[in-house]
Amino acid sequence: MFPNISGATQQYLADLDRTEAQLQQTSTEITSGIDVQQPSDNPAAISEILQTETAISNNKQIQSNLSNVTDEVNSADSALQTAVQQLQSAITLATEGASSTTSAAGRTALAQQVADIQQTLVGIAQTQVNGRYIFSGDQDTQPPYQLDSSQPEGVQQLVTSTSTRTIQSVDGTSFAVALTAQQIFDAKNPDGTPASGNVFAAVQNLATALTNNDTAGISSALDSLQSASSYLNNQLEFYGGVENRVQEATDLAQKFQTQEQTELGSLQDTDIPTAATELTQLQTQEQASLTVESNIEQQKNLFSYLA
Repeated sequence: MFPNISGATQQYLADLDRTEAQLQQTSTEITSGIDVQQPSDNPAAISEILQTETAISNNKQIQSNLSNVTDEVNSADSALQTAVQQLQSAITLATEGASSTTSAAGRTALAQQVADIQQTLVGIAQTQVNGRYIFSGDQDTQPPYQLDSSQPEGVQQLVTSTSTRTIQSVDGTSFAVALTAQQIFDAKNPDGTPASGNVFAAVQNLATALTNNDTAGISSALDSLQSASSYLNNQLEFYGGVENRVQEATDLAQKFQTQEQTELGSLQDTDIPTAATELTQLQTQEQASLTVESNIEQQKNLFSYLA
């Protein structure tokens, strides 16, 4: 307050300051589209706004995680489809090798083709996405298997880690997203021997039987390959199921995000029609105040005439 200014003038200036401040705030709200710029604008809504913003941030992170997993799962699905095709080729070669019309030399040539299939399967087990070996479980910086002709199954296992990775949905549920190469290609009995469905063992047994011109061994390997084919298709179904769940989780996250954005907007967005009306009223009020003050200044008093 200014001591040499009348009380009426001081009140006028204070009212004018308030009007101008309200004008500035309302203009900012209209320009930015945000009604709650700071806590003092609406203290009661701040807690809910912060909670909603946190939920939106978490949702975006979940969607990012789902997107990354989508690349991995799609790659795994594609890799296992190729593996299934390779195993079918091995079954075809086994059928040819079991034929009585196939010579020993012919079986030796078939054995080389089977060896190539085994190499391809090991390569599939070493599939990488973004620098990670996706079938190595929790030890995903190392390949899970390599070729090793000295081993009974023709391969050497390099990592034995399980896969504990899960992905979270926006509704709070989680689900597994990966299998290990051992689960997929190298099923074992409790005693460590190859179980029915062991892909590596079936292919290696076929290669050995063909090389040895062992028709009984070839027939036995053919049965093992058929079991391995069914087993491998089951692993492929796992990834198909994961792809579906990831898509469902992504759709749900996008639905939640739309709802959360709408809720946040209702809490902090400016009601443009109402704000525009208020702005017009404040501008009118300011103009009226300035006009009144101007008229007061123009009125002559006794001292004006004496001068």
